[in-house]
Amino acid sequence: MELRRADGGVIAVEVVGEPDAPAVLFCHGLADSRLAAYDFAGAAHTLGLRLIAPDRPGIGGTDARRLARVVDWAAEATLVLDALDVGPVALLGVSGGGAFAAACASELPDRVRGLLLIAPLGPPAWPTRGMAAGQRASLQIARHAPAFGGWFLGRLATPARRAPGLFLRLATSGMPAGDRRALARPDARAAFLTNYLQAFHRGSRGVGQDLRVLTRPWGFDLESIRVPTSIHQGDADTTVPLQHARRFAAAIPGARLHIHPGQGHFSILTAPEQTLATLAA
Repeated sequence: MELRRADGGVIAVEVVGEPDAPAVLFCHGLADSRLAAYDFAGAAHTLGLRLIAPDRPGIGGTDARRLARVVDWAAEATLVLDALDVGPVALLGVSGGGAFAAACASELPDRVRGLLLIAPLGPPAWPTRGMAAGQRASLQIARHAPAFGGWFLGRLATPARRAPGLFLRLATSGMPAGDRRALARPDARAAFLTNYLQAFHRGSRGVGQDLRVLTRPWGFDLESIRVPTSIHQGDADTTVPLQHARRFAAAIPGARLHIHPGQGHFSILTAPEQTLATLAA
């Protein structure tokens, strides 16, 4: 569906799962889109959840709007929740989307009943030891030239569209074997390509903005989060290292960390019912 801001701008939202079920606001990852919610659709039906997945500004079907900091996303999320008349909501943030979900937990405590982070990317000051070389280089570039980083990732949309096999080999070259196997499945491969292309549907500025705000001070403290929080992380992840999940768990009061042995950044998503179960409790 398409929602309208007061200025007439569009926010594209996908809703999957059980109608009228407890709501979960889904914050997609970096160079990803609202369509990633379909990775959790089966689990949402089984667990009796309704996932509400907006594209962030400039990404997918959402019109551009400047975000100065990650925390500014909470105002956009509020527009979505108000438009859909959603009561207390759980938050789900995956990878780079973890920061945006955490911002909502910090800024909207009266509207949030729980927070679930899967392989969350940490603040810019956190170390990158354990990341694949390509991931570290992308973040380094983003700290100095986020627009260029977004443009470069956007250029990869051409081989993703015209030579998907080559794109996948490039994208998975630094990943553990479990992630490569997970993305070799036809359904996961198709979803990965679709989500990547959708991220750049309106060009690269939206992804560039995500890079900019993720690699600058976020505008809120993780220590301010007071909602029940669960964090799931694979110990073989080379996209976001295990130490980031440990630091999230240490910073958020009462957070529970679940480490999945042998799982990577994408293979951990192959068992969504296991990770989403805390949101249905």
